Amino acid sequence: MNNTNYYINGLGIVSPQRTFDNNRFLQEIVSYHANVLSAIAPDFKEYINPIQLRRLSRMLRIGLTAAIICIRDSGIAKPDGIITGTGYGFLNDTAKFVSEMLAQEEQHVTPTFFMQGTYNALSGLVALTLKCNGYNNTYVNKGFSFETSLHDAMMQLNEGNLKNFLVGAYDEADEVQYKVNSRINHYKKHHINSLELFEHNTDGSLQGETAAFFSISKEKGQECWCIVKGVRMVFRPYSLAELEQELDDFLLKNKTATGDIDLLINGVSGDPHNDHFLIELKQKFFQQASEVRFKHLCGEFCTASSFGLWLGASILKKQQIPSAVQFNLVSSPRPIKNALLVNQYMGRNYSFILLNKNV
Repeated sequence: MNNTNYYINGLGIVSPQRTFDNNRFLQEIVSYHANVLSAIAPDFKEYINPIQLRRLSRMLRIGLTAAIICIRDSGIAKPDGIITGTGYGFLNDTAKFVSEMLAQEEQHVTPTFFMQGTYNALSGLVALTLKCNGYNNTYVNKGFSFETSLHDAMMQLNEGNLKNFLVGAYDEADEVQYKVNSRINHYKKHHINSLELFEHNTDGSLQGETAAFFSISKEKGQECWCIVKGVRMVFRPYSLAELEQELDDFLLKNKTATGDIDLLINGVSGDPHNDHFLIELKQKFFQQASEVRFKHLCGEFCTASSFGLWLGASILKKQQIPSAVQFNLVSSPRPIKNALLVNQYMGRNYSFILLNKNV
């Protein structure tokens, strides 16, 4: 898989920001004064048949809309395969099914909540909508869900038989999950302004949700956004030195030096307890790179790296860094060519995704 180009030829994302329009790039920033960031959805009727629309739950609507935006952007009517990743799936529908099952004493239970609450409900729905009978898979690996999905698509493309894959990720903000994770200080206990996330040196982050899809191929499309050079996942590194070694090995295999990185997309979450490795990596290796952060815009969730990939692809294609994500800007006469997304989830799932400008 090394030294192979994987082109992102289309993307679609529905998030707590107005990201569903690919012609606008973070021009209107939405701030939240609660610790839960909810997705801002477009007019669903522009993307989904009204008859089908009324049968779908909120998160299925959001996920299907993101997939359709991606397909329209790529210009490909039907992909060869669909791969999605999620940390917890559709928690609201699952909770409704369990509650009804208990209330009805396991008799005469409506099957809708069960069918729409399974992990693979979205990938199946997208496949039915696009009439795609090809490879279909869903990964539920908590903080590695999206990276695993992306890695699977890259391996499938290397086989040579399939040319285009639709790779997606989704997670929703659920009240029960928020309460449970707040007990272990995963989310901040006091309400803050989301745009001031990195100014509060307190435990926890903000809960978020997003559905994002990417059209990936080994063939360059007309509207290619960027190139994915490689993906690396590191589980529970014992020390910063181990994480540094993984980073060095990853960049070496992709024939890239730390000095070649023009843009660092930093997946720090605003939790100083979990962010220190990524902050130290930035200070040690990427002083000459522009740094952007994104979790104050989308919140923290298992597949938040999908928002980071969307951000990196958009910056590389448009060659502009919105002020809302700019953390430090390094003056350089050269264009933004190489971008590195570094992410962590709960201090145990670390990942690197190397991106390159489409030339």
